[in-house]
Amino acid sequence: MPAVNTDLMRQEMLTKTPGKVNQVIYWGRPLDDRNQTLTPNPDVIYFMTFFDTRDVGPIVLDIPPGDANASLTGNIMTLWQVALEDVGLLGVDKGAGGKFVIVPPDYKGTIPTGYTVLPSDTYGAYALLRSNMKSHGDADVAASIAYGKRVKVYPLSAAANPPETM
Repeated sequence: MPAVNTDLMRQEMLTKTPGKVNQVIYWGRPLDDRNQTLTPNPDVIYFMTFFDTRDVGPIVLDIPPGDANASLTGNIMTLWQVALEDVGLLGVDKGAGGKFVIVPPDYKGTIPTGYTVLPSDTYGAYALLRSNMKSHGDADVAASIAYGKRVKVYPLSAAANPPETM
């Protein structure tokens, strides 16, 4: 069931948004009663990315540091929804940000220092990130979105010159 749920979420992204795998998508406003999520949090802006390491190898999820105006809380999971790590205020980085690299099962290379290595037993994974808002006011929602847009996703092979995250 966890793999089916993960795939259903990924398929919804692929068929109902312009988002693609290894990109970041987000909800542009707080969730309300029209959202069909089982446990939505109406006090955050959700960002989500689905990873596929099969063709590109290790993938970096670059989380910006939080500050007095913006922060996030998130989870990185395998295709089976097995936790790899928590990030953000309640994560291993404690809000300081960091570079997390999802490593596929057959990867034989080395990972440079400065990364939190997340070995995965699957080629597919995803991250559900919640960009925290101070209020539901327009300025605070915009600040939450702007902060979340600073999250970057790119192949480790492009770490020297990361492409823009879409």
